[in-house]
Formats: sequence, C-alpha cells, structure tokens
Amino acid sequence: MKISFKMLAVAVFALAATSCKDALDINTNPNELTEAAITPDAIMAQAMTITAANYSGGPGVAGGTNFNSYASWAANYWGKTGVVSGYGEELTYNYSTSYYASLFGQVYDNLNDYNIIERNGKAQGYPNHAAIARIMKVYNFQLLVDEYGDIPYFGALQGSANLTPKYDPAADIYKDFLVQLDGAIADINTAAANPATRTVGPEDIVFAGNMTRWKQFANSLKLRVLLRQVDGATAAYAKGELPKLFASASVKADGFIDRDVVANPGYAQSSSQQNPFYTRYGFTAAGTNATERNYQIPTQFVLNQYRYNNDPRISQLYLIGARGPAVSATQPVPPTPEWIGAVPGESISPSFNPPVVGSRFLTGGGLLKGPNAPTPLMLLAEHLFSKAEVEARADLGLVNDANAKQDFLDGIKASFMYFYRPATGATQTLASATTSTAGIAQYTAYIAANVANGLVDYDAPTTTVPLMTDRTNALSNTLPAVAPRTVSKQEKILYQKYFALNTVASTEAWDDYRRTGLPKIPASSQSASPRADKLPTRLLYPLAELATNSGNLPKGVDQYTKIFWDVLD
Repeated sequence: MKISFKMLAVAVFALAATSCKDALDINTNPNELTEAAITPDAIMAQAMTITAANYSGGPGVAGGTNFNSYASWAANYWGKTGVVSGYGEELTYNYSTSYYASLFGQVYDNLNDYNIIERNGKAQGYPNHAAIARIMKVYNFQLLVDEYGDIPYFGALQGSANLTPKYDPAADIYKDFLVQLDGAIADINTAAANPATRTVGPEDIVFAGNMTRWKQFANSLKLRVLLRQVDGATAAYAKGELPKLFASASVKADGFIDRDVVANPGYAQSSSQQNPFYTRYGFTAAGTNATERNYQIPTQFVLNQYRYNNDPRISQLYLIGARGPAVSATQPVPPTPEWIGAVPGESISPSFNPPVVGSRFLTGGGLLKGPNAPTPLMLLAEHLFSKAEVEARADLGLVNDANAKQDFLDGIKASFMYFYRPATGATQTLASATTSTAGIAQYTAYIAANVANGLVDYDAPTTTVPLMTDRTNALSNTLPAVAPRTVSKQEKILYQKYFALNTVASTEAWDDYRRTGLPKIPASSQSASPRADKLPTRLLYPLAELATNSGNLPKGVDQYTKIFWDVLD
C-alpha cells in the first residue's frame, strides 16, 4: 500500500514527497546503521496504515492479503458469486501453505516497524511513541497467534542476530501480552509525569496523540486477550486475571474504549490513497468497479437472520437482489425484488444478471462507506459485547446481570451507530448520541420490533427465529413455523456480536466462533473438514517458513489443528 508522506502528515528528512512504504521500507535489513537515525514519529503513521490494511482493509502491502477477508469466508459472512471461478479453498476448507501465505510475513514486517519505534523511542526520548508501539505489537502478535498458534515471539524481530527464531508456545505468548500492555500503560503514566516528554502529534493516525485513549485501548485489548482464554487449559489463569483487570488502577482511572478505534491516514479518492477495503471490494479512484467487486456476496444465512429479526441494518449494508426474467417489451413487469445471497458450496451461485440477481454491498452504506472512510481496528460494539459476556457468565466471577443487559443493549446501539455513520462522520461515544444521531432511530425500531424474541430481547428466554440457510421466501419477513427454542444469555450476546462484526471485523467473530461455537454458522456443502461442524480451525504456516525455518516449525499441523484456546469439539 502506498500513501504519500504528505497525506500521512509526517514531515521528516527529504522524503516528504515520496511513497511512505518505498521511502521507509526498513524491514529489508533491520540491523542497518541508518535505523538508529530514524525518529519514531517518522514511521509511526506508515506502521499504523499498514496495520489497518493487514487487519480489516484490503490488499495490505504490495497486493497482499488481510485477516478480515480470510475470516469473512470462514465465518460464513461471504459466499462466492457466479461471476468468478476458483475460491476452491474457501469452499472446501482444504487449505494449502500458499493460502493467504503473504499474511504471515506482512505482519512480521509491520511488527518490525513497531519494534524500531519502540527501541528508538526509548533511546531518543520518545517514550509515548515507544508505549504506543508496545501496544500495537501486542495487537499484531495476537492476530498471528489466533490464526497460526505457536509463532516466533520471544526471539523474533532480531534481524540477522537470529534469522531462524524458535516457535514459542501460544499460551506463553498470551501471558506475555498482559505484561506488555501493563508495561505500556505504566510507561505512558511515567511519561505524563515528565514535563519534558515529547508529545505525539498527527503521526498518530488512530488517537492523534490522546494518550488516555491509548490506555483505554490497552485495557480493552487485555479484555480481548483474557476472554479468549476462559475455557480449557488456561481457564484458571484467565479467570484469575479478569477480576484483577476490572479492579486495576488503570481501568478505574482510564476505563475501556468508549468509541470505535479507527485509523485514518487521510484516505481520499485518489490513486493509492483510498480506504483499502473500498479500493479492493468497491471502486477505483476513477470510479470503476474494483477487481473483486463482483466476486463475493453475503451468504443467505446472514441475509435471513437480518430479515427474520426485522433488522433494518440489512438495507444499510446491502442492495436488494431480484428474481425473474429480464424486463423487455413483452415482459413489462420487472423482476421481483428479493434478498438473495450465496449458499456456500452450491454448484451454481447467484450472479448479477436475471433471472437471479444477487444482493451485494451497498455503495455508501455501512460496509462500502466511501473512499475516505477510516479503517476500524476495534469496534466499540465488540468491546461491549465482550464485557457483557463476562458479566453474564457466573463462572467468571464478575457476574452482574444488570450490567450485562446494559452492555448488551449498548453493544447493539454501537453497532447501529457504526453502520449508519457516514464515511466522514466522527466517531462518537454512546453518551454523546442523541435521537438525531445516525442509526439511533433504526436501533430504537429494532429493539421495539423484537420484544419477546430471545435473540434480541435480553430478558426473553426463547426465540422462534430459525437459523435458515436457504432462499425460501427470500423477500417476505414472514417466519416459517418453528417451535420456540431456549436461548442462553451467552448465545444471544454472541449472536448480536456476530452481526455487529459482519465483514468489518470478521476476524473477531471467527475467533469467537472457534472459542464458543456460537452462533451456529453453517459450513460449505463442499467442506472436506472431518470436524463435526465441518469447518476449519486455523491457517497453515506459509511456504516461506517451511523453506527458511523448517527446523523450528511445529510438526503435525494442518488446517484442523486447534489454537490453544479452542476447546470445542
């Protein structure tokens, strides 16, 4: 990804007119002497921009891949259209070492940027920059652990001093995440007490130098880290740490995030400067269809759940499809509008021509907001639903049903606010929202329309909404006759969280599914998985690692080998 230096608002050396990645591609040799002269503010915006692209954006670095795209297929948000062939691994889950192979290296390259920021920040008197880099290293390392398991960690990022770092146990790495986040918070507090501390400026494209928000983000990352571990072999450890987190001085003084965490280096409708997701799945700077605009559509499962819950977000995210012959002189009646998605694994997928026209991302809607929209790193909705789950589960020692209900409802509200917020709209706290805030009227209608529906109403114990995947009656919201079934508090929280993260933060939804088995998402009919749910569990280590570090590579790993926190059968 190439973003001009001026757009990143970073003015250093004579590089201001060159591509940020080309000018500061310092990952080639992390021990080069010139690194010592690089100030942290010179590369921070670049590092954050690449993180955003790697996580939930588009092609990442140099046409590479991203976590969000992989997870959108695995978590059943996306299906293939009839416009394109291929996507065999998405349909069968029979992954190879070349599937999303560049992602592993992209993240380590990005981690090296943060490592330089941290190291030089400490050496050159930029303690806040160093603390931010420490937090972002945890953010990125967790992404790697959650999709690959054991990875190089304690001996990584040493350049030529250690070209073949050993793979560390994922559970040990997770424990160090808390050490690093606590250390970063302490570093920020220490820096605040020193009047000579350098301030962080526009090079921080996430919080613009607001260090309190960085501490809040660190606290929310700790919650993400701990909640992932509350079952299985690490349950006792995580359950012991959760009360400490909520009682910590930092949470009491600074709290958790109170708005969506987004990155924006100055995206604009110009070549190489657009929002990366919009560029990959929407439109080019010239306004033409992006290469992959027609390759994926929502699954019928996702569309059905929106329809059957009277969820207005469906028309904010997607264009309605249609069924019927093309209009002609002898056929004056237009095709019937219907919500038509993909059923993963089907032999003939919907396309965009009659007689079956599939639904697709709405231009200017909640997903394809615009070329200048920021890229989310953590949604407020995710955090609130995570907090609600902790408060609703008696086994975690923090049960408080009233707080869980409020966080559950606030999580839904935060989702509506995100999806209805325009591309240039500022992130808002829930406290600042009014009846005129985009999405609030739709949220209110959604809650009112679902009294006694246990998937939406926190107090309702049952639902009659089916988890249907077919296209029967794809226009009407009339429910088929389904006997009421019990909905647990955890299920309704994870169900709402799944739809709040749809396509925007699919990685977290996929991680939650592997951790909890909720919600019950369907698999492709072409699945080669031997598991009961017919789904995969992880990505494979890339071929490059097999070629350069095979002696340390974990043995016996395939796409159905579980990550350590995945204890479901």
